[in-house]
Amino acid sequence: MRDVAPRTRDRPTAEELADRSLRRLARGGTCEGLANEIAWKAVAATRADTACVEWLSELVDGVLSERAEGLEFVLDREQAAARAEHLREWPQDLAGAETAAALAADEESARRASLVYLDVLEWAIGLLDARIAQEQRPRRSRLRLLGHRPAETEIGLPPVVEESLEGTPRYGWPGRTNEGDRQRPEAA
Repeated sequence: MRDVAPRTRDRPTAEELADRSLRRLARGGTCEGLANEIAWKAVAATRADTACVEWLSELVDGVLSERAEGLEFVLDREQAAARAEHLREWPQDLAGAETAAALAADEESARRASLVYLDVLEWAIGLLDARIAQEQRPRRSRLRLLGHRPAETEIGLPPVVEESLEGTPRYGWPGRTNEGDRQRPEAA
């Protein structure tokens, strides 16, 4: 479904929303800082030698950029779907449809950016696990395993990631579970 709604001054583009979500994820830092954070968390999770952070953060930066690309295309579809859903309920409420579209795309953008963070973190942990498994020599290893792997709760995801992934209802539709439970609100 293509978004054919006219571009309004207040309505952010999908590209702007994706950029905003990635900046929110970096919490005022840079992409390189975010890559370093993910690399550090992967090293901590695998208990690998901390020297791995240097080369791993460069790889993480590339994978992070690759997986974040295309986010705006998903958001275009999300905006169009939210707008259409709102207009099915309230056909004359064009301003409300624009607001619903912007909010739905913003929420989906934050959720998708958080999923990219988790996906890249899991990729980095898997990479280190594979490298550690290959490294069977008793001599000094840069990937030396120092102990047992910490539980996932010990890794400590940033609050912005956790909040974005919590199962909250779409803005404007609290309590709606399925199509059969829909009831139109009464006019004021």
